[in-house]
Amino acid sequence: FVVECARECGKDAAREESLHSLATSLSYIDSFLRGGRLSADEAAQQVKDLYKAWKSANKAIDQEP
Repeated sequence: FVVECARECGKDAAREESLHSLATSLSYIDSFLRGGRLSADEAAQQVKDLYKAWKSANKAIDQEP
């Protein structure tokens, strides 16, 4: 989705969307952690996976012409 957005909307808009998505997902993880639906270990793993996906998406945006 992010690469498609980079093609249609431009790289800056794609980066903004990617960052917004990361922040939203982090908020959900935090809420689930505070609400007891996730353990600290599960939350840490999800944050780690999320960060890797975000980093990969940003690399894909940078590679778009």
